[in-house]
Amino acid sequence: MTTVRDILAAVDRLAPWRLAESWDNVGLLLGDAGAEVRRVLVALDVTDAVCDEADAVGADVVLAHHPLLFQPVDRLTTATVQGRLALRLAAAGRAVIAAHTNLDSARGGLCDVLADRIGLTDTEPLEPASAPRRYKVVVYAPEAAAETVAEAAFAAGAGRVGAYTEVAFESAGTGRFRPGQGASPAEGEVGKANRVAERRLETVVGEAHLGAVLAAVVRAHPYEEPVVDCYRLDAASVGSPPGQGGDGPPAGLGRVGPINDSRTLGQLADKVKEALGCESVRLAGDPAAPVVRAAVLTGSGGRMAGALRRARAQAFVTGEMKYHDLSELAAAGTGVILGGHWRTERVALAAWTPRLAEAVDVDVVLSDRERDPATVR
Repeated sequence: MTTVRDILAAVDRLAPWRLAESWDNVGLLLGDAGAEVRRVLVALDVTDAVCDEADAVGADVVLAHHPLLFQPVDRLTTATVQGRLALRLAAAGRAVIAAHTNLDSARGGLCDVLADRIGLTDTEPLEPASAPRRYKVVVYAPEAAAETVAEAAFAAGAGRVGAYTEVAFESAGTGRFRPGQGASPAEGEVGKANRVAERRLETVVGEAHLGAVLAAVVRAHPYEEPVVDCYRLDAASVGSPPGQGGDGPPAGLGRVGPINDSRTLGQLADKVKEALGCESVRLAGDPAAPVVRAAVLTGSGGRMAGALRRARAQAFVTGEMKYHDLSELAAAGTGVILGGHWRTERVALAAWTPRLAEAVDVDVVLSDRERDPATVR
């Protein structure tokens, strides 16, 4: 049986939750993590149309890019759109998962999709994600219980390095201890010096899973007082965490890289229209200006002026920008192409959805009822 928790784990592998911006609200926003899932509906937003579609297709989970609940709420009623939709979904027994800036930043996520579609190569993040803190956890267990303890640690999130799981080192040795009065040892006798054949397990754990791993190890361990060591590691001392290792660009917001063939800003705008399947885009800058290096960010491209200067990009493709940010970039010689917030994300989300379908054992469908809330007349 596939559960909501399994869907969350699959999304975490593709777009780690830790990559979300601090102001964001991602993960399970509504529902029971242990509930069974047979079908997932993927959409950009949770709307009435998407809720109707969830009813029609029998989706147990709505996976939305934009969080249904963004800011903290002190009450959930039908007086607000978010409250009404949340209560409707809850009454139907449906879960809501949000994958927002983590999906923008992840390797193979929305920014990578858009960068690939407009012909960028050898890309790197505009704003690289900071490396997570990593820890070495060491535990000693009697031979008969060592595998049980290891499995508990792995299930809680230990031993994940790049595309590998259950990464650990084991060695055999002898544990020595003398239980005092009041002790209830699982091995040996009270008041005597005991020696027991043990195994030492060493594994790496990301900060997000550290508490769960330590708790799981203690629960699975047969000893009354298990010895568990925990050491913080330098970033260079371990391999890449999930979503960071292997080939391809590292994680982070936006992408920047050379264009696979030289273009002018106007020609790049035409390429963007083709990639997004739209008839027009907004352009700021000289259409005849040459572009050999460009940057992309799906959705809203505000506050990226500094990153664009450091990246030495001649053009920036995004969904929308504030007037003054747009003017500042154009005045500095960086052409800007605006393809629309909804369209830049929706096209990329549609291309990403099959990756999720490959990662889970349930049906995954992309919404075909949601529409851009802004239209052109």
